[in-house]
Amino acid sequence: MQRHKILLISLRDPFLDSDRIMPPLGVMSLQAYLMEQHIETDIVNDFKLDDIGRYQMFTHFGISCMTPERKQAYEIVRAIKREYPDKKVIIGGPHANYYTDECREEMFDHIVIGDGEVALKHILSGESNDRIVSYPLTEEEMNALPLPYREPSFLRQYSFNMQGLQASTILTAKGCPMQCKFCEDAGTKVRLYSADYVGRQILQIIRAGYDGVMFFDDIFALSIKRVRELSCEIAKYNIHYRCFGHAKSMTEEMIKLLVDSGCIETGFGSESGSQKILNLINKGTTVEQNMRYVELCNKYGVKVKAFILLGLPGEDKATIKATRDYMKFLMNNRFINRFGRRITNDFDITIYFPYKGTRIRDDIDNGSQEYDLFLACDPDSMNGVYKGKCGASEATISTSSLRRDEIVSIQKELLAEFKPLVVV
Repeated sequence: MQRHKILLISLRDPFLDSDRIMPPLGVMSLQAYLMEQHIETDIVNDFKLDDIGRYQMFTHFGISCMTPERKQAYEIVRAIKREYPDKKVIIGGPHANYYTDECREEMFDHIVIGDGEVALKHILSGESNDRIVSYPLTEEEMNALPLPYREPSFLRQYSFNMQGLQASTILTAKGCPMQCKFCEDAGTKVRLYSADYVGRQILQIIRAGYDGVMFFDDIFALSIKRVRELSCEIAKYNIHYRCFGHAKSMTEEMIKLLVDSGCIETGFGSESGSQKILNLINKGTTVEQNMRYVELCNKYGVKVKAFILLGLPGEDKATIKATRDYMKFLMNNRFINRFGRRITNDFDITIYFPYKGTRIRDDIDNGSQEYDLFLACDPDSMNGVYKGKCGASEATISTSSLRRDEIVSIQKELLAEFKPLVVV
């Protein structure tokens, strides 16, 4: 293989309160894999656009990009190509997956769709000269990867606060079997990391000096069989953790397994307090199940963070009232946590952003009249920020009952009522 040196670029998120909370797991996995392949590689998480010369020793640049970061990615590829036209620039990540045509219009040499490990290897070896490169991993291949790069001095730049504990993140799976119409990952193939692979990552995080783990994938607690496997492994390490669950599958047996293995928080997508909305977006849950989820978790001292979306199809004053009532139930439900402190639950309330790749956006683009939802402006001209500083969201939609500005006002009102210290 010809000798190459690649710089992996984790983009900054200036629209967030802090972009030093969640480490770039995708980039960290690429770094570990390339190192195992004896390819010279480095990570930068604060790329100096005004000092391109400092990167002249690299032959390739790999940019991992989410849609709200795309302007940075485009600025970087233009700056590199202006200074070093022969250097190769590669883009991957969710933005490349769903906005491929937009990426084609920029100067990227390669656009990686899906998993990047083998794709990068083939690009660097010259085995793939295609502009669009895709080498999806099987579950077996995924579990044969080296553990993500967690060199302590790099990892310690990031920290997730979890009830006073400093935590770092782990993915236990990729893909989602659910069919929610607002989500780009709906109905994607599920691939699970083995319990042993997860356990070895926990050990990495403990050795880096963290007190806890945030399991970041949406389907951690979707299956009781899977929870049994994971909780048995996690219990070996005597840590506290947060995971995501689903209202349809949460049971007393499941919450006991989670608690016994160290769970102190769960997050879940409740989306709305209106059954009409839940049905329209194909959530597959009921308001009663959402409330039962909260009650079960709180009964065992587990804090819940509910994720709520405003501006979904059919949103009107009645659905907003139902969501407000649900939030009142959520936030008034005080309980004793695992540390003996009396606390309350939490929530994020954002405005639906019609990303490409979602069923709702695709149907709107195809001229469907199925949804009571309208584009109030071109979403592709916006940054794509669904949660920014102090909880603010970019709003691009309206319904037949609520204008775009009214939805923004409602979000601010609900934040002011239930999180009075947050200013948007």
